[in-house]
Amino acid sequence: MEIKEITRQSISYVDNYIYFFYISVVNYINMKYDFVNELGYLGLAVRLKRLSEAMVHSGRQMYKILGKDIEPNWFLIFKLLKKYEQLSVTEMAAKLHFSHPSIITMVSKMEKAGYLACTTDKSDSRKKNFTLTQKAVDNLPEFEQIWEAGTEGVRNLFPEDSNFMNQLESLEILYSQKDFKTRTLNELGK
Repeated sequence: MEIKEITRQSISYVDNYIYFFYISVVNYINMKYDFVNELGYLGLAVRLKRLSEAMVHSGRQMYKILGKDIEPNWFLIFKLLKKYEQLSVTEMAAKLHFSHPSIITMVSKMEKAGYLACTTDKSDSRKKNFTLTQKAVDNLPEFEQIWEAGTEGVRNLFPEDSNFMNQLESLEILYSQKDFKTRTLNELGK
């Protein structure tokens, strides 16, 4: 009786071990195999978007854990308005190279959360200017501490002698000079 139980437990243990080993191998293979990676340069935009989405999702989780009621991309607006004090949507879009709708979405959420104040421009009633509220100013030191830790965390992904940021900047410059459409049509001889 005692031997059968040990055997049953052993089999159960072995079965569980084999199952978890199998799952680990499958997960490892799935992690290594990535169809998008197979696409090479054709998959570049998808890979950058996927990485961006993963970072934003992780950022949301981090802010939730820290009990902060901000979105991962709001740091851009906080930093811009800290530097320039007051900007319109058009000015923010120009400085960040973002679309107007993207900026409007961000500032609307930030205003609703109490981090931005909006005033109408005295010379042009259609123009709205944004400034940081006292709530934003009060929270900024803590947010900046989080952003600095995030910067270090990302920097630690790369070796010290990494040239990634320079390469990324070069890519952005080259792309701004000739976009995907133009480059593809050139290759097609159009």
